[in-house]
Amino acid sequence: MDQKNKLKTSFGRFMVGMADLLILNLLWLVCSLPIVTIGPATCALYSVTLKIVRDEPVETLREFFRAFKSNFKNGFLYGIIALFAAAVIYADGIFAFSQEGSLKIVFCIVTGIVAAVYLTYICYIFALQAQFENSFIAHIKNTFLLAFVAPGQTVLMWIVLAAPVLVILLLPEYIVAYIGFIFILFGISVPVYLNSKILIKIFSRFIPSEEPDEKERIIE
Repeated sequence: MDQKNKLKTSFGRFMVGMADLLILNLLWLVCSLPIVTIGPATCALYSVTLKIVRDEPVETLREFFRAFKSNFKNGFLYGIIALFAAAVIYADGIFAFSQEGSLKIVFCIVTGIVAAVYLTYICYIFALQAQFENSFIAHIKNTFLLAFVAPGQTVLMWIVLAAPVLVILLLPEYIVAYIGFIFILFGISVPVYLNSKILIKIFSRFIPSEEPDEKERIIE
């Protein structure tokens, strides 16, 4: 009987968690529609998922919009940087593949390095803004400091973020059409949730043992 109760409890928690991720994904999509607000929306998404990972009580809707508002200024700027960098990498990729011979190899390597830097940036910057109180420049500096401190975990986060994109690019179009609704329902919130599990372990090295009421400061 105890085992059945545990299974019921576990299943119930799982369903509640999936419902939260569904709501968060839809909120992120709606708040990112103007494109330029993708930064604050991502900060808000991380603010909620980090609390979920820590098993903190959280009202999903209220926390999302509170974090969206409180992180809007810096989140907006970080988002603009991310959008601009993505456009540059895309253009570099097209240029690299248009080359031939050794030039193609060289430019592909350069594009790959820039893409790795970009992935590192988006893996950390929005979560840092959501979790910690710090200056604009300090968050950017800490992004790459943390990547240096936890290289293996950083690569794992690259894979988590890149996997949905690779699925779309590599699978046949008819399969993508069938499973496309999954990306609409969970395509952003699940990768962010999984990365939040990794990030919380990295952040725990710099957060005091007692749980802060507000944003904590990290790596001056």
